[in-house]
Amino acid sequence: MLLSVLFSWPVSAMAQEPALRLSADVPRLSLAGRLEHFADATGTLPFEAVSRPEFARSRFVRLPGARSLGYDTDAHWFRVQLTPTADAPPRWVLVIGTPELEEVDVWVEKRGGGFAHHAMGYHRPYENRPLRTRQFALPVEVFGGMHVYIRVRTTNAINVQADIWQVEAFTADETRSNFYRGMYFGILLIAAVLYAILGARLRDVVMSAYAAYVASQILFNLGTNGYLPVLLSAHAEWFTDALPRIGWLGGAASIVLMWDRLLDLKRNYPRVHHLFLATLALNLALLPFALLPFLVGEWLLWVVKLANALNSLNFFISMGLLLRSWRSSRRGELLVYFVAFVIPALGTTINTTANWGLLSQNAVTTNFYQIAPLAHVLVMSYGLALRLRQLQYDKAAAEQEAALATRRSEEQRRFVAMLSHEFGNPLAAIDRAAQMIQIKMPGLASPEAQRLAQIRGNAATLSGFVEHFLMTEALDHGALEVSPVPWSVRGLLEEAIERQEETAIGRLRLGECPDGDFMLDPTLVGVAIGNLLANALRYSPPQSPVELAATLDGAGLRIRVSDRGPGMGQDELDKLGTPYFRGTASLGKKGSGLGYHFTRRIVEAHGGRLTAHSNIGSGLEVEIFLQGHP
Repeated sequence: MLLSVLFSWPVSAMAQEPALRLSADVPRLSLAGRLEHFADATGTLPFEAVSRPEFARSRFVRLPGARSLGYDTDAHWFRVQLTPTADAPPRWVLVIGTPELEEVDVWVEKRGGGFAHHAMGYHRPYENRPLRTRQFALPVEVFGGMHVYIRVRTTNAINVQADIWQVEAFTADETRSNFYRGMYFGILLIAAVLYAILGARLRDVVMSAYAAYVASQILFNLGTNGYLPVLLSAHAEWFTDALPRIGWLGGAASIVLMWDRLLDLKRNYPRVHHLFLATLALNLALLPFALLPFLVGEWLLWVVKLANALNSLNFFISMGLLLRSWRSSRRGELLVYFVAFVIPALGTTINTTANWGLLSQNAVTTNFYQIAPLAHVLVMSYGLALRLRQLQYDKAAAEQEAALATRRSEEQRRFVAMLSHEFGNPLAAIDRAAQMIQIKMPGLASPEAQRLAQIRGNAATLSGFVEHFLMTEALDHGALEVSPVPWSVRGLLEEAIERQEETAIGRLRLGECPDGDFMLDPTLVGVAIGNLLANALRYSPPQSPVELAATLDGAGLRIRVSDRGPGMGQDELDKLGTPYFRGTASLGKKGSGLGYHFTRRIVEAHGGRLTAHSNIGSGLEVEIFLQGHP
């Protein structure tokens, strides 16, 4: 109510003033408050019937001011009588708005009798306009008591603003208006290009999406300001419809994407993220209908209403989450984003309220919706500048952390290499000493012999741990090269079985196995198979069999190791292959947790993959897949 009083007061005050005549000292006269109106619900009444004096006296009603008549499908008739003074120039320019009215028919009374008809409109050929401007303007020769009839049919709001100008004043106003609007679109275009470049260089989806949003606003406002028929007169009928719709849909889709990434909805609010993705998909699905109007049916209006409702809902959700994020983090740019989007929201609210006729059409209600995007871009630019500074700061911090991590990794690698070398010599000496005792004292009692075997076993375990660790480091840093050669698959599997401990060979079963050759590094793949066999033997019951099998086809080579151990749950399978991870079945058993990780690195170095399948209590099956051709 307060907005209605505020925005209606200037027009109401003007309407109470005495009617002005056309005179030499009046460069422009608004016809607000002077137009008479009649709505033809059938849309079939001809001009000859409407223009009869008795019809006009009985059916036309004076409109009190400049106020929209809302939305309907009626044919709306307006008429006005012009009375010039003696000193008034004979030629004037009649301007009828707004520029996006689809059908505007004007009948101007001629001095010698009869009427001249002019068919204009947003959906009509631009060449039909008497004056080639963005507005519906036509020159008129004014004489005392002349009448002008206007018929408007549109799917937009019935906003019929009419002004009559002296020719020189109209020319000056159009020049001034085009200059200011050119600056307006120039600023929006520069912002769109700038943010598109920054978004691409920084790989920042938020800036790229915002650039698309600004570009869509340019398209939409080119349509609402009437510039599309001027710029694209050769194909105006298609472009003037399609481009504003593309702007509307593109703006809705890009802003949904921007909010989704800016607020990190996928991580912070998964359900809201899914809602935004659904809205994004719906807006994009409507694009073909914007490009091909003949596909549009009545059912589509319900889809459009649903899309509008979802877009509005998403806006309010985004603004609420934005305030919530700002309150928790106190990041200044978040509050700037909030203020920036309040401005176009207010502009949309005022425009919608005015279109429904709840507010009078005046300088504020007419221009605020146009000015709001520009003010929004200027405020948003400050917020994105803060974001750019934060991105640069984060990038510098990440580079510093990466450099520090690289330096620490190099130092750690050198230390591990040195430590592994220092471990290797003593372990070899311990193993040789224990072996010499076994050779020279074959008659040792069972407890002492068992302790010597335990010493050698522990030394071998620790040596294997060091070897696996060093080889994994070498693979990770490219120091160990894979040298594939044609190799017998059966020979590879048989050698892997023979390398296992003699006490365990009896448990190993060689299943299906092809006789062909395959390109691989036999040393590394042999080690990988050996690791899987050792794990299967170690973590399955002592007397249970372990099966090794392979298949070879056009897709590649598959090598499977299956045991009948306790198996693993999904949580443990997800962690399998992580360095030093050992499952619950490994409790009390020797192992480093590097064997499976090392095997996976060998397989990946061959361009293959390592997968594991298991259920608790049903054993574990591990498959090596090497892609290629036999």
